[in-house]
Amino acid sequence: MLSKIYLCLGVGTLLIATLGCQPQTLQSPLFEPPPELINFALLSEGAAAAASQHLPNHLPEEVIDGDTSSETWDEGSGWECTLEHLRTSDINRRPFVRIDLSEPIDIRRIVMYTIDSEKYPAIKYGLKDYRIEYWHGTGWGLIPTGDTKDRQYTARDNTKGKRVHDIRGKLFARHIRLVPVSTNDTERIYQYMSREKPVYEVKGRARVMELEVWGYPITTGQTAQKLAQALAPQAEVPPSDEELIKMVLKQYEEGYDNADLEKVMSCFSLNYNSNGRTYSDIRARAADFLEMHHQINMTLTEINSHRNVIDDTVVVNGIYTLQYTPKDKGKAKQTSGALSLVLTNMEEGWKIIRAN
Repeated sequence: MLSKIYLCLGVGTLLIATLGCQPQTLQSPLFEPPPELINFALLSEGAAAAASQHLPNHLPEEVIDGDTSSETWDEGSGWECTLEHLRTSDINRRPFVRIDLSEPIDIRRIVMYTIDSEKYPAIKYGLKDYRIEYWHGTGWGLIPTGDTKDRQYTARDNTKGKRVHDIRGKLFARHIRLVPVSTNDTERIYQYMSREKPVYEVKGRARVMELEVWGYPITTGQTAQKLAQALAPQAEVPPSDEELIKMVLKQYEEGYDNADLEKVMSCFSLNYNSNGRTYSDIRARAADFLEMHHQINMTLTEINSHRNVIDDTVVVNGIYTLQYTPKDKGKAKQTSGALSLVLTNMEEGWKIIRAN
């Protein structure tokens, strides 16, 4: 007699019955619901909070107490800080509130609650523009979210009291921080010029009720081992790799010095993707700059490099100084700042894959 096979689907169960045999029940992961996410950014979960600054009665630990309501703001709920970085547009002075989790976790979602109540509606007093960053072992990087529309911010022009940021791809981290940029009550009133830069009076405050970090624990396996190594003293880059990376940086400098677009772009991977910018975006920006300027000199100093053991990349930090003269005005200019590049060893050699 021919055997007949019947398939019956239950909740998380695949039942296979064959005539003439005893029925067998097999658990199939295809039908099992995923495990529930855990919010690790809570005092009760061992998390801690710190901030670059805070105003009286609105301490950083208020963002991990589990209370998302804005109704008790006047009684001391939530974290609050000034926006003094807007006084001179100094991004190095941006405030932040940082959450230190009890252990590295597999982060899947980050939820931000800004102030939002009948008395203090988010559309008038809440965070407008902000960044959420993670510590990747040698520096802070913008979290890879699926809803990021701006290339520099996690959220821009926000008017909601609650924003959910689902993580795109994999993100393993222990330290998360929120960096307010502006709020819906921010006002900048011009005061005077200082060293050719305008100085403003700044009104408005950054107000955050809660910051949740949802994910899964990492307790075993190779990833946990790598994360443990990443939190240890930074791994050194082997001398041979360090020399090859220095050659890439030298080529980067020479590309700008000689207005050689192809030489500049030879330092970048075709898969470059950082803060929403791709290889094509970087190429277009570099081409525009070289087209509009001459007498260009790029100098990289104070270079140091460390291996990121999580993904086997190398993070290069340093200072750049760029001197140039606009072709249409003729007056030389200079700009400088911090430089942070991430390189990986590809088949064709070391290439820049993102900038932090």
